[in-house]
Amino acid sequence: MVRLKSSAYSLVLLAALFVVPTTAIAGTPAVKAAPAPTKTTPPVPTPGPTTPATSHVAAKKAAPKVELDWRARMAIAVNDLQAQDSARLARIEQMQPVRGPGDDLQFTQPELQDPRAAAVLLRRIMQAEDGVKARCALVDALPHTGGDWQEGAAALIGIDASPSVRKKLVGIMRYADAPHSVQGLKLGFKDEDPEINIAAARTAAFSRSGPDLYTELYSSTFDNDWDLRAAAVQALGMLRLPKSRDVLIRALHDEEREVRLQGLLALEQLDPEGLLQLPELEELARDRKSHRIARKAELLLRKRRIAAKAAAKAERKKARELAKGQAKTIDDSPSDLMPIGSRSGTTMARTAAP
Repeated sequence: MVRLKSSAYSLVLLAALFVVPTTAIAGTPAVKAAPAPTKTTPPVPTPGPTTPATSHVAAKKAAPKVELDWRARMAIAVNDLQAQDSARLARIEQMQPVRGPGDDLQFTQPELQDPRAAAVLLRRIMQAEDGVKARCALVDALPHTGGDWQEGAAALIGIDASPSVRKKLVGIMRYADAPHSVQGLKLGFKDEDPEINIAAARTAAFSRSGPDLYTELYSSTFDNDWDLRAAAVQALGMLRLPKSRDVLIRALHDEEREVRLQGLLALEQLDPEGLLQLPELEELARDRKSHRIARKAELLLRKRRIAAKAAAKAERKKARELAKGQAKTIDDSPSDLMPIGSRSGTTMARTAAP
């Protein structure tokens, strides 16, 4: 009986060992399992006096580049010249033009070869304290400086009060680069003064940006001012744009003789061979309003006849050479006939070879 009790007691004690947590046994603390090993990253070095703060540099974005207006650049350039060489600035501000060919004025001072002079000249043009002729001379002097003048000169075309100065500004756009040349000449085409429109068309013919002004030139060929039409036609011919051929042919029928003449000259530059085949030449050769047009058309018709004769002669020569070559081929081919003697022995007859 005692043996059974001890056995039962042992079973109860074993069951308690499996149920009761280890922390409850003898009051001992529980042992925690060691965490799984993880990949450690090296510590980020603290920036010192000679170590750059890389994280701060990476987070900081580059400041956007600020594009300065031409007025701001002009003011900065003048201030810089004041600080660097105030005496030169004073000379440029006070220089006066001299009389050139005709009734025009011009500046010849050596200070104009300095690129820094461009800003001073632009400011003098804007201030409009000089006379109109002197301001026109200032405009002519701008390209000689080699400085930053193109954007300012193009913008002044749209704001200067003097038509003479605006016309001069349009004229120097031939020395400007895109996009400033295009901007300035477009303002010239939109100007309220017809003389400035004509100047824009003529300048476009010499500008490297002329092809970019095709739309303005094309529209000008429909203008009521025949002088502008003639200038636009002339410019299209000088630019040699193939897409302008149709509008140049239309100019041959213009009511104004100068437009017809410029159309004829323009087509001669653009498509000299195609011009000789145009049926309009016969009509232009009978032009009684313009001796120049009739004379030019007659010369072109003469070229056409000479070219036609030369082409016909070359064709006949080619035909003769071809016929001669064919005859030579026949003569050089082996004969399929064989000679035999006759009964009399005095004549020869041919018979087909077996």
